[in-house]
This record gives sequence, structure tokens and C-alpha cells, in this order.
Amino acid sequence: MPGVRSYDVTAEFYDVLQAADHLRRAERLLDRWLGSPRVGALDIGAGTGLATRLLAQRTSVTVHAVEPSAGMRAVLLSRLARHTELLSHVRVHAQPMERLGLADVADFALCLNTMGLLDSSDRRAALTAIARAVVPGGTLVVQRPPDRAGPDIRALPSWELGGDMYGGEVVASPAGESEIDWRFAYRVTRSGVVVREESETFHGYLVSAPAFDGELSDAGFALVDRDAPDVVVARVLRS
Repeated sequence: MPGVRSYDVTAEFYDVLQAADHLRRAERLLDRWLGSPRVGALDIGAGTGLATRLLAQRTSVTVHAVEPSAGMRAVLLSRLARHTELLSHVRVHAQPMERLGLADVADFALCLNTMGLLDSSDRRAALTAIARAVVPGGTLVVQRPPDRAGPDIRALPSWELGGDMYGGEVVASPAGESEIDWRFAYRVTRSGVVVREESETFHGYLVSAPAFDGELSDAGFALVDRDAPDVVVARVLRS
């Protein structure tokens, strides 16, 4: 399926290495911007369901979790299965946003770690689909694509499980004009000896802040605020 990334490797390691940081960011953003949705909520690029669970716990409306990757979706569904009280108002979508045809299903939408992986055409299609899915006046909290290719290398958090140490790093490399590759390297060590290594590379796109603001406007959003370090808050303008 074009445009859908597998996350076959990353799905295994994401929660143990990145969940804490993702949860802190999602909780802070929801504390500030969620309000009290009355129609529904969207989690676009839901991944392993960390923010999906938060949205479901904080609202009584239907939460639409959009996650095309089967590997990430499997973790999301396993997470939800441990919270049976949430199952009645979470709906999981296995297609990209632009293929779902959702209309007026939410008054709040969250989109993290997603736009930077979409090229211009797919990004515009996704934003247009989000604007259609969110009711007029509804709020979108979206992470901008990066505007530059650095930092070159970033260490992932390390966690110990049963005496094994899980860790790794992310290497960002320019991949042509306005494009970037992120190589995620995962490593398991035991008593200082590497017992397992895996890696996965994601291709992304660099977009300046003004250009992304223009794409939001073209899709029918009005920029209303910003949140550190790279999040934009917008509202749907259509009547």
C-alpha cells in the first residue's frame, strides 16, 4: 500500500524506548488544548496508542485512532485490550487519513510524529481530510515537519529489562534537497556485550514553518497559536 510504512522493527522497541517522552509531550498538550470535546476526537498517526488511551480516558466521546501500520496497530489494540472500560468509545482505523472519508466526526484532533513523513502531495491530502473530519470551529494540534536536517545523532533513552539493557540512537541524514532520512538503531546488550541489533530507516521531508502554515490555510485551517517546540494549534474555518 503506497504511503503506508510498516514499522516492522520500530513497533517492537517504540514503547520501551520512547513511550516516556511521548507520554510527557501528549499529556502536556492535552492539558493545555483538549478542552471538553462534545463530538469526537481524532488521534492521527496513533502509533502504539499512547495518546489514544489518554484521549479515551479524558473524554466520553468516540476517539478515532488512525494508524495504517499493522505493527503499530497491533500494539495499540493490545494496549486498549487492557482497558476494557475504554473499548466502547475507541474506533481504530487501518487506512491513512486521506482514504477514510470521515466527515464532521470530531471537534478535537491530535497529530504528532506524522507530517514530517509525508511528501507535499500526501501532506496536503491529509490536512484536507482532517479539515473535513473536524467540525467547523474544531481544534487541530499538529506537530510541524522539521525545517532542517539536524541534529545528526540523538541517543534514545536506555531501559533495563531482566538484566538486558535496551537502547540505541537516531541518526538524521540529508537525503537530497528538502528531504531527510532518520535511521533508528536499536540495541540489546547483556553484561556489556551486544546480543541483538536492529535498525529501521524512515524517509522524511523538510518544510519551512511559513510553508506549512500556508498548507494549513489552504486546507481550511486558521492558525491560532503555537506550542513549544514545534507544535501548531489551528481551527477549522469552513461553514
